[in-house]
Amino acid sequence: MNRLYRMTLGIIIMGGFTFFMYRIVESSIFERERSILVNVAQLNEHHYSEHWQVIVTTLEIDEQAKLQDFHLYYNSQGEVQKLSYEVVWHHPGKQDFMYYYVVYNLITSKAIVKKQKIEGPWLQYDRSIPVKYFFERLDEMDLRIMKPNNDDPIRYMRIHESGSRMTYAIKNMMKYRIDKDQIHEISDAQLPVEGYWLSVCGMSQDAAPDFVSSCEDRIDYVLDARMSDR
Repeated sequence: MNRLYRMTLGIIIMGGFTFFMYRIVESSIFERERSILVNVAQLNEHHYSEHWQVIVTTLEIDEQAKLQDFHLYYNSQGEVQKLSYEVVWHHPGKQDFMYYYVVYNLITSKAIVKKQKIEGPWLQYDRSIPVKYFFERLDEMDLRIMKPNNDDPIRYMRIHESGSRMTYAIKNMMKYRIDKDQIHEISDAQLPVEGYWLSVCGMSQDAAPDFVSSCEDRIDYVLDARMSDR
């Protein structure tokens, strides 16, 4: 009886160890870093939607994956200094979400992609803007006119609220709505407005190459703004 017990226990332990090692190997393969050849052009010449299509095709991501974060650094001459964004994709019928962190290496002309599986639910997923649509809108905009209210050499653009459509009601600061390649000022009297909240601020040259610095003279922009009915 003791011998049978020891054999059974040994099989259980070995099986558990094998499964544990399988999950480690599976996770290592699944989450391995990928690099995709790209070319980052000048601010208004960079085709964001085309780049996204390359990543979609290479990694077999659904085109309607949602944007969770977006960071773009560029100088006053329109040269991109750093570009990164975060994407989440939910496969229909499955509980897990696929999270992708994409950062562009401007020296090697590659997009470095890190992938991770995350358990749901992802509460803001349905409210977040599709990456494809956001990049199509970026391609329409004249990004050179989106700048802070100062002459800092580095400009920093980001999306807020995890890319979710939200109600914007911040008073006593400069704010605009984006209509394709034009921007129109939003007055305090027109608040609140609903849309996707972008901001642009200034950073000193000392912020490069790590781009860790305070955000000065921020200007807010609302994409797809829906004005209040009142």
